[in-house]
Amino acid sequence: MNRFRPLLGLLCVCAVVAGPAGCTGGGAKRYAASGEVKWRGQPLDHGGITFLPEDPSLGASGGAMIKDGRYNVPARDGLLPGRYRVMINSADPSKAPDPDALPGPSGPLPKDRVKPKYNAQTVLTADVTAEGPNVFNFDVD
Repeated sequence: MNRFRPLLGLLCVCAVVAGPAGCTGGGAKRYAASGEVKWRGQPLDHGGITFLPEDPSLGASGGAMIKDGRYNVPARDGLLPGRYRVMINSADPSKAPDPDALPGPSGPLPKDRVKPKYNAQTVLTADVTAEGPNVFNFDVD
């Protein structure tokens, strides 16, 4: 065990020195994104928008809720510059589960009223840039 003590000490020193560097926010700068979503020509009353990076090195996806046709991804939760596939979802309110139902299996999820070509099989894209503004408007059906 004594022969591992210098290695353990070196690892502790590295952790102390490198640890704060990861907490300074020195990572790549993220950018806000916002815009409007119309469904069948009218503002989409509720839903969600997700930005999935086409380049895996960009890291995690980002997104926001859609309310009254508008969404906003703040910079603190924002996107790195690059090309993204965009998915838009909105549950059909007429097929929502009964909020007064007894606990237990709730059955199938409500049907998405937005066509698959805008979510599961999306054809939508957005190019996020450092220059901005990163405003993306979408018309879906």
